[in-house]
Amino acid sequence: MHHNKAVEIKNLNYKYPDGTMALSGIDLIIEHGETVAILGPNGAGKSTLILHLNGIIRGNGEVKIFGLPVNGRTLKEIRRRVGLVFQDPDDQLFCPTVFEDVAFGPVNMGFTKEEIIAKVNKALASVEMKGFDKRPAHHLSFGQKKRVAIATVLSMEPDMLVLDEPTSNLDPRGKGKIIKILKSFPVTKVVVTHNLDEAAKLCKRAIIMDEGKIVADDATEKILSNELILKKHGLF
Repeated sequence: MHHNKAVEIKNLNYKYPDGTMALSGIDLIIEHGETVAILGPNGAGKSTLILHLNGIIRGNGEVKIFGLPVNGRTLKEIRRRVGLVFQDPDDQLFCPTVFEDVAFGPVNMGFTKEEIIAKVNKALASVEMKGFDKRPAHHLSFGQKKRVAIATVLSMEPDMLVLDEPTSNLDPRGKGKIIKILKSFPVTKVVVTHNLDEAAKLCKRAIIMDEGKIVADDATEKILSNELILKKHGLF
């Protein structure tokens, strides 16, 4: 059954081991097919929130992804449907070659060799990295690594892409390339970013977080034209 809500979060709270509240009272609904930017200063809880979207972190409160409550029984299915791309591609790329990195998910899902090759080729082509499959990821440029990291989740054909700072540390050309690539995928997208231009280009809706709370949630253009709220939350 195709559940129309990609994300349903009710009263989510999460404390770091040292007792600091990282998230407090988060309520969030993201419809299937929406594109949402998550903005906010460092330490606002943005990364902590997105790590709940595929169960890497589990706090107190209700988190449902495509109608499935996040728990031990649903994790495999949720991780197949939610492609999480970390800020640092070295956290995502750990195999001897690009091919093996991108094949990792499909191999674990038990696809045939032919299916795996087809999925890897399709994923690499869609991030403009065709022909790099035999290369070791650590020989690539940072921008190429970022694109391969995206391919490692695309090979699972996810219904939702969640990206933490997808264009950080890239030059303008590299940034433009990633934005163009991400725009081409017709899936639900959640993008954590400091870059307001990127939020405007990629996402119709924007959320501002500060001190573990959602402090604004509206159409991206409305939020980006509200200088007062951007200044108040360290985005301007």
